[in-house]
Amino acid sequence: MKTPGRDEIIEKLSAYVDGELNPEERQQVEQHLANDKVLAGMVADLRAGDALMRHSLEMEADSIDWKTFTDDVMAKVTPQKLPFFDRLKLTLSEMFQYQRGPLVAGFAGAAVAVAIMVPLSLKLAGTPEGYGGTQVKVTNISVEDNALVKPLVMETDQGDAIIWVVENSPDGGKKKKDGEHSEETINGDPQGDL
Repeated sequence: MKTPGRDEIIEKLSAYVDGELNPEERQQVEQHLANDKVLAGMVADLRAGDALMRHSLEMEADSIDWKTFTDDVMAKVTPQKLPFFDRLKLTLSEMFQYQRGPLVAGFAGAAVAVAIMVPLSLKLAGTPEGYGGTQVKVTNISVEDNALVKPLVMETDQGDAIIWVVENSPDGGKKKKDGEHSEETINGDPQGDL
């Protein structure tokens, strides 16, 4: 290994003081410093100059009011807040530009989930009971021809019954002229509006 000369060591002194040399170069500089008092004095001068520079910069920094420094810098760096619709437009455009794969996968997953859940929920819900249910059936009803009302009976699968009373108009459903009134009688009693 070649031993560096004094001129090469002098060029490395600044890097040595700053801690920028690799271990092998640092060892070579330290060997020269142990044997050469002039070089050791130069290193001391460099360290003193570095400390003086650091101290003067710290004094300068202490004289400045740093309370609003961050706000001042951020005001210059950050532009004014965009309007809501512009921010939304920018967000969506960036989302579709940079996150297209996850978005497409998410939409496809949601579509598959809806395609599976809608028929499944309709199948599990079944048909409703009561008037809209398919289990209701009309039974045989016997009514006299001259009856004023007809019963309509529907039964469910559980044995429940729904009975409607439907008017059987004696005039065959013909409309009366304006101003005409008629009284209907059941068993001889006049009946008004119920």
